[in-house]
Amino acid sequence: MADKTKAGKEYPPIVWEVERGKIRELVRAIGDPDPVYTDRQAALKEGYTDTPASPTFLTVPAMWCNLLATALIDLGVNLAMILHGEEEYEYFAEIYPGDILTGIPKITSVEEKASKSGRLMDMVSIETIYNNQNGQKVAKARTLIVERK
Repeated sequence: MADKTKAGKEYPPIVWEVERGKIRELVRAIGDPDPVYTDRQAALKEGYTDTPASPTFLTVPAMWCNLLATALIDLGVNLAMILHGEEEYEYFAEIYPGDILTGIPKITSVEEKASKSGRLMDMVSIETIYNNQNGQKVAKARTLIVERK
């Protein structure tokens, strides 16, 4: 059961250098055929300054840095009973290879809700604000994890 008293808690920063190869791996894995993510010349032709990170790229540093596991274990969540509820990204600037991202994860809420069948669940919302190496806010990621009771 998620510890509701930890709503508002921030976790140590995620620091991640964006690699061209990781951008390419992700778009291939999800089947995105757009060449702007894999071909620098195609990206330049479309007005980018390099191959940009794809819209769901922020999943990569979050997973590699064990963001969810760290936060959920700290909250006392039973990892065998979780579902990924939703993921949302808001971008303020492009993210390119060579950028060094620093993300500050924060538990924004822990709420108990009943499903349509009446089963209780904890809804854990995590928000991560990412800044680049220049201190520029580039993105916000929001994750909702559902713990079935």
